[in-house]
Amino acid sequence: MFFWDSIFEDISKEYPNVPTYSYLIDAAAMYLVKDPARFEVVVTSNLFGDILTDLGAALGGSLGLAAGANINPERTYPSMFEPIHGSAPDIAGKGIANPLAAIWYIWDLGVFLLYYI
Repeated sequence: MFFWDSIFEDISKEYPNVPTYSYLIDAAAMYLVKDPARFEVVVTSNLFGDILTDLGAALGGSLGLAAGANINPERTYPSMFEPIHGSAPDIAGKGIANPLAAIWYIWDLGVFLLYYI
């Protein structure tokens, strides 16, 4: 991921008052488990983001209650806000899916959503 690491480093120079850290995925996963308070925002590729959001959601008690956002800071394209639980085809049509995540993410990211739209 050297390419994205260099992009992150370049962009971070535009925000000198914002502390940034770079971790390999295994270290980031360990820190998320051992010291989750060290993270306010995580910037990562889609693959590693999927791993860390699932881990963070599981640490919080349920994959079905986590929310995510794909932000376009230039606002040239719409940003996307969504629950990260996936489509759950294994339980489709059984009446056991919990829609709370789909509702909760609007609340959870409401200020963010209103700011970026």
